[in-house]
Amino acid sequence: MNKKIKTDAVDQLFNAILCLKDQDECYNFFEDLCTVNELLSLSQRFEVASMLRNNNTYLEAPVFSAISR
Repeated sequence: MNKKIKTDAVDQLFNAILCLKDQDECYNFFEDLCTVNELLSLSQRFEVASMLRNNNTYLEAPVFSAISR
């Protein structure tokens, strides 16, 4: 864990996310928290991270070129 992000505010954010019960609650929560562009960027970053975790390279990630712009 990166100690730079370990704050009370981040703890509260993560605890709130852990309380979400279903996808509809997630949509409502993140729509209140993020702009549309922020949420789409976050989802793209998550997709790339998932691919990298599965031993793909950045060049193999189809969304990488969109994120790097």
